[in-house]
Amino acid sequence: CLGNKDCPVDKRRRNRCQFCRFQKCLSVGMVKEVVRTDNLKGRRGRLPSKPKSPQESPPSPPVSTITALVRAHVDTTPDLANLDYSLFKESSDLSEKNCGPEYISQFYSILMSSLDVIHSFAEKIPGFADLDKSDQSLLFQSACLELFVLRMAYRMQSNADRFTFCNGVVLSRHQCEQSFGDWLSSIIDFSQHLRLMELDISAFACLCALTLVTERHGLKDAHRVEQLQMKIINSLKDHVTYNSEAQKKPHYFSRILAKLPDLRTLSVNGLQRIFCLKLEDLVSTPAAIESMFSPTVPY
Repeated sequence: CLGNKDCPVDKRRRNRCQFCRFQKCLSVGMVKEVVRTDNLKGRRGRLPSKPKSPQESPPSPPVSTITALVRAHVDTTPDLANLDYSLFKESSDLSEKNCGPEYISQFYSILMSSLDVIHSFAEKIPGFADLDKSDQSLLFQSACLELFVLRMAYRMQSNADRFTFCNGVVLSRHQCEQSFGDWLSSIIDFSQHLRLMELDISAFACLCALTLVTERHGLKDAHRVEQLQMKIINSLKDHVTYNSEAQKKPHYFSRILAKLPDLRTLSVNGLQRIFCLKLEDLVSTPAAIESMFSPTVPY
């Protein structure tokens, strides 16, 4: 534009400034992708059969799926500016060395409220709500501890001395050791491996979804679950293929998927810890946590 980029564009003066004419077209809803370039001149209504570079135009369905998964993760992530430190105590403030009723109750409370947040994440996964209701329940019950560990480990990457839970509550490492026991060491070790992977938020959101949407014994409509699983896998594959930062990480796709069996092991470790707390019988086990030991839940 030879002027101030605000030339009048009407039927009589539309050819005076091509720049302003183009900008006006965009402002009223024209899509850039349908503009005919020089090599298409005279070929009305036709576009190239495929783009010059696949990196510039990744398939739109996987992109939209990833966008929805990232949004689901962000919407169920605690606000770092408004974390809850009301229960936080440094190790010097703690007199008890064993896991007393107070710590067990605190552990159960945090776990249950975190599972509520994780359930909200599951409901936001595109296609999850369309699955059979009993399959939704089975998938969530089977993966809830895996997702609890995964989200906790991802948040603790920057600081292993304090832990932020899904409900925004922050506890010190010593506080967590009282109730988590040896399970905490395994979670910390897992978080260190995540940090080495430099897992970006899009890949992490896909990993969370794949932790939930996977083959489990007892599904009523396993085929439909598999279809949703493949959609998420293809979204992840598309991301690591087209994203410039992901391309720099060798074997990124396979390394991400390799975390799934690790999470299952950590989930079993968590169940063992909860079972030990149940045997101590210092605090009654909430029904939501008791249901994790249902014979219908495959582990």
